[in-house]
Amino acid sequence: MNHRHLRAVALVGGTAVALSACSVGGQAESDGQELVKDGSFSMALDSDPGSLSPLMTVSTSASQVINYLYDRMVFIDPGSGSVKSWLAEAWTEKPDEVVYTLKKGITCSNGEPLTPQTVADNFNFVADEANNSPLRGFSVPGDLVATAEDATGTVTLKTPTPSPFLLVNTASIGITCQSGLRDPGSVASASDGTGLFTLTEAVPNDHYTLTRRDGYNWGPDNQTTSDTLGTPKDVTFKVITNPSTAANLLLSGELNAAVVSGADEDRLSSAGLGKLGTDRPMGEMFYNQLSGKPTADPAVRKALTKAVDIPNLSRIMTADKGSISKQLSGVAPVGCRIETTGALPAADFEGASAELTAAGWLLDSNGKRSKAGKALNLAFIYNNAADTSNAAAEFAQQQWTKLGATVSIKGGDENFMIEQLLSGKNNNDWDIAWENVNVSVPSTIVPLISGPAPAEGLNFGSIHNTGYDSAVAKASTLTGEAACDAWAEAEEALFETADVVPFASAPSNTYLNNASGVFDTVVAGPLVRVRK
Repeated sequence: MNHRHLRAVALVGGTAVALSACSVGGQAESDGQELVKDGSFSMALDSDPGSLSPLMTVSTSASQVINYLYDRMVFIDPGSGSVKSWLAEAWTEKPDEVVYTLKKGITCSNGEPLTPQTVADNFNFVADEANNSPLRGFSVPGDLVATAEDATGTVTLKTPTPSPFLLVNTASIGITCQSGLRDPGSVASASDGTGLFTLTEAVPNDHYTLTRRDGYNWGPDNQTTSDTLGTPKDVTFKVITNPSTAANLLLSGELNAAVVSGADEDRLSSAGLGKLGTDRPMGEMFYNQLSGKPTADPAVRKALTKAVDIPNLSRIMTADKGSISKQLSGVAPVGCRIETTGALPAADFEGASAELTAAGWLLDSNGKRSKAGKALNLAFIYNNAADTSNAAAEFAQQQWTKLGATVSIKGGDENFMIEQLLSGKNNNDWDIAWENVNVSVPSTIVPLISGPAPAEGLNFGSIHNTGYDSAVAKASTLTGEAACDAWAEAEEALFETADVVPFASAPSNTYLNNASGVFDTVVAGPLVRVRK
């Protein structure tokens, strides 16, 4: 096992937790293009964002839009992992405490000043279980208490016990101003933040239009004001579910940016378009372990994992452009660089068949398995946003059918998957789910794979792995290399019993036409630039 801890939070980056990736790092080439004054910028979304309330969503598409409307306390560069100022001009960190010092003169889009108390109220809102924020336990520990000192301009976030990666996680919160905080539903299709842009039009499943505000001068690392050359005057997000269509619009100049994967990448690269990219998880498989489900049996989970042939599945999912994931918390820059997926059951179709038989799942004359009169029927759902996902899902269905299971299959967009996994209404409707839970630090995913299931909690697979829980408890008391060793133990405990199966990672590229990003790492909010 290979571990490398990225020492100190200043070298650890995180993204807003989402069920898919929201921003990418890498290198973009502007080829000496000039910056444009008061230009327009347009970007594709692969699904409708739904609610834009920043404290009440984990949608990737929503996060992309929210990044333009709301600011964060600090900016963590996905490329280098370095922490830069944003709303906070200074910060200090202890294992159980982060203290932010606000910049002076920050205002909300309605002109009201942003106060330390409003910032503290944001964190307390998420931490309050009664508010049902999906960010509770992810970005904000449930036992966190935030306090404000208006005289010193400071906000103190405190937990009763050490909280791993507290600065990184809390840095992913988009800060809402008071009216939006009092009524989060009011900003589901409006905006009330300190961001450089305000939402001026929302047409679900079609487009979202944003307009630059005046007087903004507190961008990340003090790189952006309302008057910075290249900052767009207006931004349009277009909902384009077909990646080939997005690629066509990029090439024609009707889009400035889009995340594109698969075969379309070749023609975008050939056209000389710039790109920002980093390796990101592309395939993660979860089994439903509700009582009575076939997949509650570890023998079934291991057999299905062996039979699906992960090396081949990874090649299909990534179109031969990626590899098997090395770890679960793999969004760059990762908090703990570990290699844990070697603990997954190895590809072995014959072994899988024998394991199912030994567990009492017997084949009949039609090649179908059952146990004690109960057929091995599996409902398989998956996120079909990637253009390779349908082929990969069909391959998996074929492998499991050959094994003797009867497999129904249904793909959908991110909103479909969130409804199935996190609403608490559909826990019994699926057995196998493919959905990427993209996190930079291993502590962020804990509520999704341990603890109570929806609607009481977020553990959508009803996973109860004592080895994982024990290693998480140990990791939470440690720092540095020792903490990463314990997090590695935790991930390996999940993989040994096939509770979670990360099976594919690949470069995730945002292609650019007449646009670039500050720091050459991310195109979002105050960091986007329009060129010609």
